[in-house]
Amino acid sequence: MADGSQPILDALPDPFLMLRPERGAAGTITDFICTYANGAASRVHAHQLERIVGARLLDLHPVHRSGGLLEQGVRAFESGETVEVTAPGCPGDAASAPRRLRLFPAGGWLCCLWSGASEPADLRRRLSELERRHRLLAGHASDLVIEVDADHRILWVSESVQALLGWSPAALVGRPAMAFVHRDDRCRALRAGLGLHERGRFEGELRIRRADEGWCWMGGSVRPVPEGSGGAWVLCLRDIQDRMTIRTELDHSQRHDAVSGLAVRSVALARIRQALDRQAGTGSILAVLSIGVDGLTQVNDALTHAGGDQLIAFLGGRIVRAIGEPDRVGRGTGDEFIVLLSDLTSAAAAAHTAEGILTACRAPITIGGQPIDPTVSIGIATSAADARPDELLRDASLAMRQAKARGRNCFALLDDALATEAHTRLLFAAEIQRGLVMEEFAAWFMPIVCFASGAVTGYEALARWVRPDGIDVSPAEFLPCAERRGLIVRIDQLVLRQALAALSRLPEGLTMAVNVSAATLAQPDHPQLVAEALQAAGVAPERLHLEVTETALLSVTDRIRQQMQQLAGRGVRWYVDDFGTGYSSISHLRDLPIAGLKLDRSFTCAMRAKDTKSLRLSQALVGVAEGLELDTVAEGVETIEEARLLTSQGWLRGQGWLYGEAAPLEP
Repeated sequence: MADGSQPILDALPDPFLMLRPERGAAGTITDFICTYANGAASRVHAHQLERIVGARLLDLHPVHRSGGLLEQGVRAFESGETVEVTAPGCPGDAASAPRRLRLFPAGGWLCCLWSGASEPADLRRRLSELERRHRLLAGHASDLVIEVDADHRILWVSESVQALLGWSPAALVGRPAMAFVHRDDRCRALRAGLGLHERGRFEGELRIRRADEGWCWMGGSVRPVPEGSGGAWVLCLRDIQDRMTIRTELDHSQRHDAVSGLAVRSVALARIRQALDRQAGTGSILAVLSIGVDGLTQVNDALTHAGGDQLIAFLGGRIVRAIGEPDRVGRGTGDEFIVLLSDLTSAAAAAHTAEGILTACRAPITIGGQPIDPTVSIGIATSAADARPDELLRDASLAMRQAKARGRNCFALLDDALATEAHTRLLFAAEIQRGLVMEEFAAWFMPIVCFASGAVTGYEALARWVRPDGIDVSPAEFLPCAERRGLIVRIDQLVLRQALAALSRLPEGLTMAVNVSAATLAQPDHPQLVAEALQAAGVAPERLHLEVTETALLSVTDRIRQQMQQLAGRGVRWYVDDFGTGYSSISHLRDLPIAGLKLDRSFTCAMRAKDTKSLRLSQALVGVAEGLELDTVAEGVETIEEARLLTSQGWLRGQGWLYGEAAPLEP
C-alpha cells in the first residue's frame, strides 16, 4: 500500500480486508477480490494470508451468498457510504459480544472491518481518520496531500511527496510546515490561513522546498478539516513548475528584447519615470541617451538580418560594459539603444559618458567571416523640472538624428530648434489631414504643347491646396509632409478622380497626365482604382498618362511590375517624370511598359544659363528616347529660345510658364 497506512492496519486487533471490484461485460460489479488482509482477518477466516489475498468476497463468506453481502458491498462502494451488516464472530467469541462488519470505500477499494461493541474510542478515531485520508487520496491521486495542525506542524503527508519533492513521509511528520515554504511566500500563506475559517477555502501558488534544497512551484488549495479530527488544515498541492517556468519566460520575453536581452522600450520608459520621481527636488541632472547603430541597413543587406542581429547583440554588450549597469540600458525601436544616466552634476558628464560609449563601440568585429568597423551616433537630452519620459526619449532621438546628419560616429546635444521644427511638422500634418476632410485640395492643370505646331495636346494635373483663409500652400511644402505621414495616397486618388472628370469634358484628342507617388504605386489595388476612375469618368484609357519618378522606379517589385503591365495592357501610358535627376537604370526603360520620358526642369534652367554639360546631357537623353521609340516632354519651358533649342535637339513637346501656369480648368 502506497499511502503509509499499512502499519496501522497490520496492528489493528480486528479483522480488516481491502477488496477491488470485479466487473462483468456490462460494467456492473459482480464480485470483489481481496487485495489485502491483516493478521486478525487471517484468524477470523481460519486461513493463511496467502489464501485470503486473491479470493473473492462470496468465496470467503459463502453463508452470505444469499444474505445480500455482495449487494451491500456494491451499495457502499458506489454510494460512498459506510454500510454495517452482521458478521460471523471469531472463534472463542462470547455470544453476548456480537460483531458487526463495516463496509466502506477508500482509494478505489472496498474496505471490510470487523468491530465489536467493546471497541476502544481511540481505535474508532484512528479508523475514522484512515477512512477520511483514503477519501482524500482517492480525490487527489496524483497530488501532494498534507495535513497540518493548528500550530502548522505536519500530522500526515501522502506517499506522493517522495516522487514530487524527494522527501520520505516519515522525514516530514512532526516538523513545521512553514519550514518548507519559500520565505517570500510565507507571509502570503499565513494571511491565507488567518482567513480560512471565514472563507472556508484558499487557492494559491507557493514555492515548496525539495529534498535537494531546490524549490518547486506548487499550486492548489487549503481547507479546514472537521473539528475533532485532530488536524487544522488539509493542503492539496499539484506540481506547476513547468507552468510557472513558461510564465516566467513569457514575462521575461515581454520585458526584454529577444536580440540583445536588454529591457524593451516600455520598461526603459518606466525606469526613466522612476528616476525622474527620485530626482525631483534634488537639483541633480538626469540625461537620456539615444544610441543609433550606423549603417545597420547595409549590414542587413550584406549579411541578412541575422548578421544585423549579431551586430546589435555585440554593440548592446559593449554599451552595457561601458555603462557598468545593465538596468540603465534598454533597446528602443529599429537600430536604437536607450541609456539612462542619473545623478549628474552637468550635461558635460553625459557628454563624457557618450564619448566612452563611442570609443567602446568603435572596436572592429567579425560577423560571418566579414570584418566590420561599427560606429554609433548618440543623441543626448537632459531633464527639465516637468519633463516626461516619452518627451525625453523623443528629444534624445531627435538629437541622435542630428548626430547622424553631422556625419555619424559622434554625439549631439538636443537643439531646441530641432524639437520645435518636429512639433511644427506634426501640426502641419494634422492641417493636411483636416484639409483633405474639408475638401480643400483640388487638381489644377498645366497645358502640354507640341513644339512643332504650338497646339495644346493635353494637360498635367497637379495637386493644389488653398486654405479657407485664401493662402495657397506650395506643393513643395505639403507634398513631402504628406509622403512622410502616409497621406499622399489620398491626395493621389483625389487628383486622379478630378483629373479624369475634367478630361471627360475636353475634346477627344487631348490627354491627361497624372502623377503617381511611390506609395500609391505600391498599393495592391492601384490598377483596380484606376480602372474604376476611368469607368466613372467615361474616359478611354489611352487618354490617361501616369507619371512616376525615377526614384519611385527603384522600389519596383515583381508585383508592381505586373500591375504596371496590367494597366498598360488596358491602354494606359506610363511616363518617367523628372528624368535625368534620379538613379534609374536604362534597363527600367527596357523592362517596364514605359511610353515616354519627361526631361526635368533643372536641365531647362541650365540651358538658360548656357550650361554646356547640361546641353549635351539633354541631347544624349533625347537620343536614348528616340532609340527606344519613346515620346518626349521637356518641363520648365519659359522662353521661346528654350523651346527652339529643345525642338532642335529632338524633344517633341514641352510644358512651362511659356504656355501657361497651372490653373483650374473652366467647365
